Amino acid sequence: MKNPRIKKGLWVTVVLLFLSTICLPIVNASEGKPDFVIEDIFLWPSNFPDEYHFEYRVKNIGDAPIYNFQLITNIQIRWLVLGIIPLFSIYLTTQDGLVGGLLPNETINIPFISCDYLPKFGSYRFSLKVNPNLKIEESNYDNNKYSEDWKVFFGQWKEIG
Repeated sequence: MKNPRIKKGLWVTVVLLFLSTICLPIVNASEGKPDFVIEDIFLWPSNFPDEYHFEYRVKNIGDAPIYNFQLITNIQIRWLVLGIIPLFSIYLTTQDGLVGGLLPNETINIPFISCDYLPKFGSYRFSLKVNPNLKIEESNYDNNKYSEDWKVFFGQWKEIG
């Protein structure tokens, strides 16, 4: 190589290729992220006789565990007249610190309100959103919402649908 421009251009190309391999982020296929979904809302007996409270079940459907985290959930409970017209709403936020963590495909049940705090008749819509502030990095944030309808008549609760 007698031409110094070709020699210089070749060295610049080699240096740029070397730097690009160092500077690019390394992504390992085994490094996954957790992904939270709410699977269900259900009634559960309280510690006191004839008392029940609502709980929701959160599942990690991601491919990575998460340890020692604070799970925040926003909850809206709407009391519906005739099943469609909202009469009033209750807004709650739960913050549960999970020290043991949540492995992939593992679930946890979290209580959020006692039935004694709600009127004993009518229809309700429970709307929940887990990790609303996106503080926990997940593989998919689009599946963090869940909604379920319930009705109650003289204290007898039943899921609708």
